[in-house]
Amino acid sequence: MTPLRRHALVWLSQTPQPDVADDADAVASWQAEGHPFVVCRQRGGADRVSLGFCLASPVQRARRIAVQASPDQIARIARPPSLSEVAASAAATPSREVVAGFEHLADASRNEGLDIRVFGSWMWQMLTGEPHVTATSDLDLLIDADSRSEADRAAAFLQREESHLPFRLDGEISLPAKGEIHWKEYLRNEPQILVKSLHAARMIPREDLWM
Repeated sequence: MTPLRRHALVWLSQTPQPDVADDADAVASWQAEGHPFVVCRQRGGADRVSLGFCLASPVQRARRIAVQASPDQIARIARPPSLSEVAASAAATPSREVVAGFEHLADASRNEGLDIRVFGSWMWQMLTGEPHVTATSDLDLLIDADSRSEADRAAAFLQREESHLPFRLDGEISLPAKGEIHWKEYLRNEPQILVKSLHAARMIPREDLWM
């Protein structure tokens, strides 16, 4: 089974408990439609799993809803969808410029040998068919890196390719033993960097990323 980590997708066997009681109907509908929840930073003990999802809104930013589930309610865990999968779904967008941008980025990532995953608004739109993406939406990307050289290569790739795209690239480089770092922050080469893990967000010395 895919490890429980930030951005992983989780399908549940039962409707989870919303953090806000007023969200109960939305949570029940989401579960009934068979949509996955996303793993976020954990807010409770080992007997609870903190998850969330986003509801599309035609007039404002998508609304984030937080829930709690029991570990034994997890039926399946998967990584976020691949860039190629999201690129295929983006082909339905009316913007030819955006379609061409996705095709370029997907081709470039294959040539570079990078396994790029997508989270955020483009992921939710692909999974639900609802309009999560707006004209100002970034493309949120996730790339695993097991070493300094892999992280350097991933960040350099994103910096290089962003200049060729009609949308901004946001997202993180995931260090499996540590957590996630923002790729643009990584490129700044500051002595300390913010690392977001399953249980915390903290600044650590940059050299500790590889210890």
